[in-house]
Amino acid sequence: MSLRSQFLTLLAICTVMFWWRLGHLPLIDPDEPFYAETTREMVQRNEWLTPTIFGERQFEKPIFFYWQSMTAMKLFGDNAFACRAPSAAAATLLVFLTWWFGRRMFSPRAGFCAAVVLASGVEYAIMSRLMLTDICLALCISASVFFFWLATQEEDKRDKWMILHFVASAFAMLTKGPVGILVPTLGSICYLWLTGTRSPWRGKGLWLGLLAWAVIAVPWYATMFAKYGMEYWHRFFVHENWERLTSAEHKHSNHWWYYIMILVAGNLPWIPLLIAGVVRTVTGLKTDKRLLFLVCWFVPNLIFFTICNSKLPTYTFFLFVTLALIMGHTLDEWIGRGFRGKGERIVASALAILQTVLVLGAAGAITIILPKDSNSFVKDLTPVVYVLAGIISVPMVLLLMRRTAAWAGTTVFVTAFIVMYMQYGVDEKVREYTSTQGIAEEAKKVRQPGEPIITSSFIARAVTYYTGSMPEGVIFFPSNAEQVQPYFTPHPPLNMLRNAIGAKEFASHYPSVLCIFLKHDVAHCEADASPLKGRLEKLATIGDRVLLRIKGTP
Repeated sequence: MSLRSQFLTLLAICTVMFWWRLGHLPLIDPDEPFYAETTREMVQRNEWLTPTIFGERQFEKPIFFYWQSMTAMKLFGDNAFACRAPSAAAATLLVFLTWWFGRRMFSPRAGFCAAVVLASGVEYAIMSRLMLTDICLALCISASVFFFWLATQEEDKRDKWMILHFVASAFAMLTKGPVGILVPTLGSICYLWLTGTRSPWRGKGLWLGLLAWAVIAVPWYATMFAKYGMEYWHRFFVHENWERLTSAEHKHSNHWWYYIMILVAGNLPWIPLLIAGVVRTVTGLKTDKRLLFLVCWFVPNLIFFTICNSKLPTYTFFLFVTLALIMGHTLDEWIGRGFRGKGERIVASALAILQTVLVLGAAGAITIILPKDSNSFVKDLTPVVYVLAGIISVPMVLLLMRRTAAWAGTTVFVTAFIVMYMQYGVDEKVREYTSTQGIAEEAKKVRQPGEPIITSSFIARAVTYYTGSMPEGVIFFPSNAEQVQPYFTPHPPLNMLRNAIGAKEFASHYPSVLCIFLKHDVAHCEADASPLKGRLEKLATIGDRVLLRIKGTP
């Protein structure tokens, strides 16, 4: 395939995976509305330095992502497309960057295969359509790592690559903080130590690179320290970084196997290629420094993020790039030389069958385990999973027939089908169960003059974004007596109401109170021991969100 054909093919894949109907579905709770509301408030105030939400400064993330989001909102308006455009753009750039780097590291076809695999992995395709900082971070980190490798390989261009290495790291620092330095450094030091390669961090490239890094990253952080002093240090560096390392914000995901599961499942429907690529990489470490470099990028960072107590699927998003390069190299060899023996063919075929069986089994388990009267989002999507199992069976058959190029092409179609089906086949269910937009619109219709709104903590940011005003109260049900607020990062402007008693006390000051609750919070408020029992008037239900009215004390 010619260079032009590869470019156009990747462009078509990226258009379908990331850009097609990008703004069709509303923002998904809770993270997208958080970033969207922050961006909107900054645009309204023309504030380009300090992120704000609920009218107060917030320091969860640095500024670079907000600069992109604000620019997109000014260009395209306040809508879902503008909110997600920076992520889609970063995902597209990262696919083409992986293509470019894979061509230089392995071969033209291997680079193309790596880019195709990256763009069509399920997690990469779905997450790149969301308003999240991790996609931009993955782009910056990957660029920094790529340029470091090139600096070790091309001595005559070392200074150029090192400067670009530091520039990319600076933008990673501006995107999410110290992790933007830590991730490239961990892998680089590990590689230099294991191979005895002379460090490229030297000479003119080092000093000019450090200068470029300082010019890009230092001014904004210096401004934050100048304006807010130790408050910024404690709220961002201590709370948002150190305490997330040492404290589990999401306790349900704090397991040693969590990221392994995410990286394997997130590479659906490429799991047979993933496992084969990992096995080949392990066996080829001693003879191929390219594979060793990728392992040095992958393993230390996987260990570090596994040690961290706070875990989310997106935290290791950049590692999908590493795996894509490994899989691209393996797929290139499959197409050119076939399987490496009978054992690899049997394993790949078995994994293709297992992948299909597991998807089919998931649909069956959902059908059997969940109650028949369940309205859960997962149960409503069961037909999709059955269809997905049927679609995956097509490339499975092709792999069993050893037609690897055809298998790869149809595997890309599997992810494209998922993306398209989510936009057409089940878009209403996605709206109902993942977004507060619909119930917020209903609330605006029935809200009486001067009537306050209280809401569940999980959707407080979304309620603010979609109603255009901050809720007067946020109800939460503490898990223990010491819990004083539901968020890892406090939002002082929000009025926290502890359980139904807090909501009752709040409602006693008004003739009526409008409530936008999640169903499980409604269940708490309607329990026999609840002081709100019998006082809730249900006005509307959309998915997992309920609109109610509380009659206050006369």
